[in-house]
Amino acid sequence: MYTKEQLIVSIQNEFRIIKHLADKIPVDTEGYKPTEGQRTTLELLQYLSIIFVAATTAVQKNDTSVFALFTERSKQVTLSNFAEMMDMQEAELVVLIASFTDADLETVINLYNQGEKTKGVYLVESLLKWSAAYKTQLFLYIKSSGNSSIGTSNLWGGIDMPSTLVQ
Repeated sequence: MYTKEQLIVSIQNEFRIIKHLADKIPVDTEGYKPTEGQRTTLELLQYLSIIFVAATTAVQKNDTSVFALFTERSKQVTLSNFAEMMDMQEAELVVLIASFTDADLETVINLYNQGEKTKGVYLVESLLKWSAAYKTQLFLYIKSSGNSSIGTSNLWGGIDMPSTLVQ
């Protein structure tokens, strides 16, 4: 099982990768969305800027209505301030995760109608599984909107492939 410290380090790495990917968004494509009913690239960035602290707060309080508290803040996100907003979320998240006691983490809840799990399990699943899914979605948006130069090293490592290895 993850310790709180390991979870924090893992999510900090996910945030680093997400910010790296955001730097690869082609100019003037924030309005891109693959189909109707999906988020635009900007809306996805706005969501990413709050979802992890919102989900952690929901786990802490065992209450999904807390997501509404973060909606206004997400609307302030632009492509130019995205990294700063992610840094702000990261700082909040570190404090919030650290505030969970061992007893809190072992408390069983049923959030999102996904069945009874401990708060610790919900945290790992929400923070790490969601970050993998949403960073992949962002990666695909970036590729689909015209940046064909990025690859799996950008998605999984948050690094550009060295030019000597690109063919």
